[in-house]
Amino acid sequence: MLFNSGAFAIFLPLVFIVYWSLRGDARRWWLLAASYFFYGWWDWRFTGLLAVHTLIDFGCAIAIDQRRGTPGAKRFLLLSIITNLSVLGVFKYLNFFRDSFVGIFAAFGWHVDAPTLHLILPLGISFYTFQTMSYTIDMYRGMAPERNVRDFALSIACFAHLVAGPIVRARDLMPQFKVEHRFADVDLSGVVYRLFRGLFKKVVVADMLGLYVNAVFTEPGGYRGASAWIALYAYAFQIYMDFSGYTDVALACANLFGFRFAENFDRPYLATSPSDFWRRWHMSLSSWLRDYLYIPLGGSRGGHWLTIRNLLITMALGGLWHGASWTFVAWGLYHGILLASQRIISGRSVSSIIDESLPLRILKTIGMFHLTCLGWLLFRASNWSNAWYMLGSLFDFSASELHGKRVLVVIALCAIAHVPWRSGGIRDWFRRAPAWSQGVLAAMCMWSLLLISPTSRPFIYFQF
Repeated sequence: MLFNSGAFAIFLPLVFIVYWSLRGDARRWWLLAASYFFYGWWDWRFTGLLAVHTLIDFGCAIAIDQRRGTPGAKRFLLLSIITNLSVLGVFKYLNFFRDSFVGIFAAFGWHVDAPTLHLILPLGISFYTFQTMSYTIDMYRGMAPERNVRDFALSIACFAHLVAGPIVRARDLMPQFKVEHRFADVDLSGVVYRLFRGLFKKVVVADMLGLYVNAVFTEPGGYRGASAWIALYAYAFQIYMDFSGYTDVALACANLFGFRFAENFDRPYLATSPSDFWRRWHMSLSSWLRDYLYIPLGGSRGGHWLTIRNLLITMALGGLWHGASWTFVAWGLYHGILLASQRIISGRSVSSIIDESLPLRILKTIGMFHLTCLGWLLFRASNWSNAWYMLGSLFDFSASELHGKRVLVVIALCAIAHVPWRSGGIRDWFRRAPAWSQGVLAAMCMWSLLLISPTSRPFIYFQF
């Protein structure tokens, strides 16, 4: 069920009304049932896969706690990790590795006839796999396990974050289930404002930009020079507005039921360095990769070159997490190289006074934005050929006729909206408005969004 669909516009108020009419455990049972209904709306068969994931990791966590300090604890941790990665590998990566295997042999002139499995990728499997894995790893590291299977299942399946994050760790969410929330504590004005802000980002901005982006990336040979650059800028803002819009709706839904999720974005295109970008972009994923992959690999403890190796491995696997394609791996390695380069250069930087000067910060921001955009080229391209054509189009100004001038207006609006929406001006104005006018405005916004987008387009991160 898409956040930007008519079905969700009915689902959310219904779940909200029933939730707050109940008390205690009944609320959490209702929210769990609603979350499984939400997930099963697309394909009910995958609710069974989600339930199996949940039960296996719940049982492994209990077993780890009972065997602390013995080899058995590590065995159950490995059972959890292997099970999670095996299921993810079969559904998401089996055909990818099959095609890569066949391609390698074909390069040497050998024909290998390997069967292709026609599997449907379960929505959100990458997100909830990371969530359940982090739970059992935290158990092994000493965290007390959750003894209530319902609360653990709800921490994984909660519809607000299930399909595309943010990656909410069980240790942060499950304690919130132990508190009896009060409806009086819900900031309805803030929730409504954030909900429609997210939908506006998605329906009005991201989807409009997507029309131009899709046209260019589908046939990059017809768009060169300035047109290609505009398409790349457009995609940078499309993916940001699409994903941050989803996150806004997710956080608003969580707040609507009394829960709090951590922020997932912090104006990433104002970053001045690669590390600064990853402190601002998809923060729940970057912190997960840091805590459960980069640090266990050795982090920065093993010397200069080992640190670079750990960065490259972490980012390459982070790229592969996004999708079963070598272009995603290349995107991850590209950011790993940027991070490694920053680490090398930082040891030879000039004085902090020069580093902190405003003109240099502006230049660094502009430079980092363009480096990020070049990375998005790999992320968006459907294959190597498409990426190569698009890269050539960027630097071919022999036919630089400008297509889609309206896109410039939308990009300008995106750039302006990137800063003030976090300042609170619009939000505070909405909160000060009378309750009846807030309701009228919310209804008008909903109808406008439905009219603008009669067919719901999936969020970009649904494919991961």
